[in-house]
Amino acid sequence: MQDSLTGAEVIARKLQEHDVRHVFGIVSIHNMPLFDAINRLGFTQIIDSRHECAATHSADGYARATGKLGVAIASTGPGTTNTVTGLYEAGYASSRVLVITGQAELRYYGKGAGYVHEAENQVPMLATVARRVESPRTADQVGPLFDAVVADMSSGRWQPGALELPIDLQYAQVTPGAAAGVPVSQPVIDRAALGKAADKLAAASRRVIIAGGGALGAAAEIQALAEQLDAPVLTTANGRGVLPEDHELCLGNFFFSPDMDGALAQAEVTLAIGTRFQVGVQARNSGFVPPGELLHIDIDAGVHGLVHPASVEVQADAAEAARELAQALAASDRNDAQFNAGLRAAREQAEAKMLERLGPDFRAIRAALSEALPEDGLLVRDNTVAAYFLANQLIPIRTPRCSMSPTSGAIGPGLPLGVGAAIGSGRRTMVIHGDGGFMFHATELATAAQYKLPMTICIFNDGGYGILRFLQTNQFEGRINETNLGFMDFAAMARSMGCDGERVANVDALRTALATAQAADGPYLIDIDLRGMELIGGMQLPDELADAALTS
Repeated sequence: MQDSLTGAEVIARKLQEHDVRHVFGIVSIHNMPLFDAINRLGFTQIIDSRHECAATHSADGYARATGKLGVAIASTGPGTTNTVTGLYEAGYASSRVLVITGQAELRYYGKGAGYVHEAENQVPMLATVARRVESPRTADQVGPLFDAVVADMSSGRWQPGALELPIDLQYAQVTPGAAAGVPVSQPVIDRAALGKAADKLAAASRRVIIAGGGALGAAAEIQALAEQLDAPVLTTANGRGVLPEDHELCLGNFFFSPDMDGALAQAEVTLAIGTRFQVGVQARNSGFVPPGELLHIDIDAGVHGLVHPASVEVQADAAEAARELAQALAASDRNDAQFNAGLRAAREQAEAKMLERLGPDFRAIRAALSEALPEDGLLVRDNTVAAYFLANQLIPIRTPRCSMSPTSGAIGPGLPLGVGAAIGSGRRTMVIHGDGGFMFHATELATAAQYKLPMTICIFNDGGYGILRFLQTNQFEGRINETNLGFMDFAAMARSMGCDGERVANVDALRTALATAQAADGPYLIDIDLRGMELIGGMQLPDELADAALTS
């Protein structure tokens, strides 16, 4: 063992211990020792992001796609303030994202002397969006506090964390100790409550399962339980892929569809696993009670009863609970076949209505995108019209950790989430973006080009914030306020940053472009000009945009 290590070298070795193959960040005078130590060790590759917010979103995409720890490295002060939005999103998504940031030398910390990038309230700021934040005061605290933060992030429902490292501690020498680590704390399964849940499931013949993002690590166990009971499975947006969406028992992300209400109302028991029933903007799911008796399994007891009261609440790891339920229900009868058929018919009706609302152009776009997405390909959506009405439900997902979107409702994270997902998985990643949100992190095209990432980036270009424009039209007597942004030439922008790309104005051209993207050695951007197409659900472009010229 080496006689001594610098604080920065301790961090590099900790990243290796946790099998962190990639980190995202921007080099600065307050983190240069970290970057140097990571590159000298050679285990972890640094991905050069173009903005610290994007680096944190990319670490989030990496964490969601791999199930591993996602790490972003930022400078103190302005670099760290830029990470707050990414940590906020990661918290919503229950994603393990660690931000490592620098800080002023300890002799200046807390003195208010105007030291460059001084940020004396950085720790309490980070604590508003991270579950645990630590700032060592001696070099021998660097490793143990790293372990403590990561263990906290990994305990119970996953959450983000942060570690602040004063620059002098990054250079300071420390004698490495034994790598004891900090144990991850997981709740002991409440087997009495689980037994009650099993009894209620056994007594019912019309059962449904709802799987959320907390069930992604239990896909095999939940599929086995569903097949054993012949129980249909609905998923939340974050739970997509727990069951392949072409599986006969998978009803997809249609739980909150009004067209499903009648058939779902016949259920005797709803088994919810790994979901906190996140309340949407219109709060429909806060007023729609899951049918029958609700049995709620979640690793975080704090989410029980937040939105829907349950007759049985079980704090447990999703995989362990599903496995033990399957054992307890080995002799249980299978679901009522007529009930299952009714749910499948309702789901087909809901999908048919959604497809009808899309109109002919977007129905053809949906088909083209579905055909272009490989079976194990990743689908990343920003919050945009094309996601709400098309990609969130109508493009099939067949594998866990292959679907993600901004859980917090933010616009803009789509591209950097896709960057992290593509790096973590190494697989073709399709990004669905609106033009307004794309401009938040468009510079990450340079990152995608630098590393030749397998990304197909589809920008639905309607000259502004389309969904907000639609809402304004309906809510403010047709008045449009600050939602028209003009038409940018995103293909030209992409080429200027080293990405191939093209603009298409019809579905046939889109199909050709998608085929080109699939064969590309690196990222390919498709700028979908919507001016000549019929928009979704009767949406229309304002007259001044319908005939607007393209701005390059």
